[in-house]
Amino acid sequence: MEDNLLTMKIKAVNLNILRMLSARYKRLKLDVTPLQGRIIMFIFDSENEVCQKDIEKMITCKKSTISSVLSTMEKNNLIIRKGSSNDSRRNIIVLTSRAIEIANKLKDDMIEINKLIGENITKDEYIIFSSVLDKVNKNLERI
Repeated sequence: MEDNLLTMKIKAVNLNILRMLSARYKRLKLDVTPLQGRIIMFIFDSENEVCQKDIEKMITCKKSTISSVLSTMEKNNLIIRKGSSNDSRRNIIVLTSRAIEIANKLKDDMIEINKLIGENITKDEYIIFSSVLDKVNKNLERI
């Protein structure tokens, strides 16, 4: 295998996914970025209170990046920051009704996106691909 072929392919797929998501979000008139959509879905699907640190771990971005994105989301009436009922030192991130509407649209759209992305991929190929991605992730965590 060529030295940087794997990283180049992963980067190309990532960019294509981001472009496709941006275009779909625009067509659906959601007025969110793919990163904001990912944060919304993380909070929406979470069974526990979510704070900024939880989002930082899930997204693996710098604290300042997440802080900036959350501030924009707050200005755009997508989230509210509240004091935690369990820990007074912690602010939790709560979705607004507008963000919940977006989450429901995103959830429905993700089903369609996964169908489209998975076309012509057999179940065995998917299992192998998923396993390889898990290994790549574990390797990246060790670096």
